[in-house]
Amino acid sequence: MKGMIYAASAGIGVYFFILMLDVLPLWAAAIAGVVFIYAGVKHWFRNIGYVQHSMNGTLTGIQLLLAVSAWPAPIPVRCLLFLIFAGLEYVRFLIGKQEKATDRKMTQLLDAQNAVNETFRVIRSQRHDYLKHISAVHYLLEKGKYSEAKEYMNSLVRTYEETNISIKGEDGVAAGILHDVYQRADSLGIQIAYEFDLPISTLPMHPIDLVGLLGNMLSNAIEACEESIREGLKDPMLTVRFEKRSGVYLLVCRNSSVQPPNDVLDSLFEKSGRSTKGQEGLGTKVIADTVKQYGGFLDFTYKEHVFTLKVKFPAVGRG
Repeated sequence: MKGMIYAASAGIGVYFFILMLDVLPLWAAAIAGVVFIYAGVKHWFRNIGYVQHSMNGTLTGIQLLLAVSAWPAPIPVRCLLFLIFAGLEYVRFLIGKQEKATDRKMTQLLDAQNAVNETFRVIRSQRHDYLKHISAVHYLLEKGKYSEAKEYMNSLVRTYEETNISIKGEDGVAAGILHDVYQRADSLGIQIAYEFDLPISTLPMHPIDLVGLLGNMLSNAIEACEESIREGLKDPMLTVRFEKRSGVYLLVCRNSSVQPPNDVLDSLFEKSGRSTKGQEGLGTKVIADTVKQYGGFLDFTYKEHVFTLKVKFPAVGRG
């Protein structure tokens, strides 16, 4: 059914385009046709799939009435009806874009919730097995196997340190994201380090916005490291630093990255559709919008296969 609605809308657009041939010169009509096709493929089809069925049906129904009214109408009225048709299509595009952003945010929240659940599952598992580990070490010591006991204890400490690095002092959402990214990076062979002077969850923002900022920042960093691995770069790394200086929160993310195109770097974080990975750039837009929403400042650099993103926020009360 959705496909029929989209086909009907596109058909109505072509119908209006044919009617407008009486007004536009052939060369102008050709240019308009190329722009129409380009915009449709690049932007329209990516967003309208998120518009609710009832809204799509309503908009297409109104457009159909406009098309029927345009057939016997004089040229000035045709032009007016065409503008109304185009306006309705733009409304459809904006609704789809908003629904797409909402869908992405919901996906991030669900991912964050799953990460929190996994983090606490790991913690419960470690607590559950704690006495068993102590008993194992005690047995090795009783048998005089001191080197084996030391090796066992070192391995156990590394496991606990990995979890502690991610969750120390953090709220549930931040702890879940940090722990999930730490495990993902470790499994990919990425050297990851968290250098926090205070918990990152102390950032003065709503938890939902923290998920968007932290989730997109770390996800982009991991994906950039993965791409650098595929391109043959050695020793991929990811470092996140968080501190508070002179009434300003400073969040810095440094990660390995291949050289992004210069035109992408020039407008990265300034508008949607720009991404160092050749995709839609929605993650960078979420980061930029969050920084702007909380009166922050964003800066980034790329040097010697390392991408550095710096974000500053004023130390004000959480809104």
